[in-house]
Amino acid sequence: MFFERFAKVEPILKGWSDDTKYCVTGYDDTKYLLRISPGEKFEAREYLFEMMRRIDTLGVPMCTPVEFGTCPDGVYALHSWIDGEDLEDALPKLPEAEQYKLGVKSGEILQVIHSIPAPENQVDYLPYNKNWAVRFNRKADRNIKMAQECEVKINGSEYFIKYIEQNRGLLENRPQCFHHGDYHSGNMMLENGQLRIIDFDRFDYGDP
Repeated sequence: MFFERFAKVEPILKGWSDDTKYCVTGYDDTKYLLRISPGEKFEAREYLFEMMRRIDTLGVPMCTPVEFGTCPDGVYALHSWIDGEDLEDALPKLPEAEQYKLGVKSGEILQVIHSIPAPENQVDYLPYNKNWAVRFNRKADRNIKMAQECEVKINGSEYFIKYIEQNRGLLENRPQCFHHGDYHSGNMMLENGQLRIIDFDRFDYGDP
């Protein structure tokens, strides 16, 4: 059995991911984060695992990727365990000066993440198009259409739409880079006062 390689297996019920997550402890008492995804996600999860290895080499404080493979329940990824508190919970309890410092630090970390350029070739299982203007204009068109068709109206919304229409040209020739995809305090942890970044599974590529 796959789980017999661990001395202890504890389910993790927090988070919005479709993956099954566990805190597992090896027979040497080392803790790990274990994520199991459906088998059909093998290619995408393998790509993400390799990207996390690349991000880890840049010194980003995160769950270090340890092992990737298949198991009876699908595809698994093993990462180092972060023994800390969710930043979303910890942040309101901290002095404002410390909150500010962590905000600055999160921006510095994000700048490192954004140093990874988008791939030259199309990534089939990502919403990735080398032309950022084409991709983002499609998103703008879709959102404007939904706003116009929505029964709930916001006073002055026509000015927002006009602004977007008048500034579409600014999207041309923008660079694209790796995105965390869901970068906020709910996907960060505080371990011994140090910021740690988690949950890269909504990653994509786009304008930094």
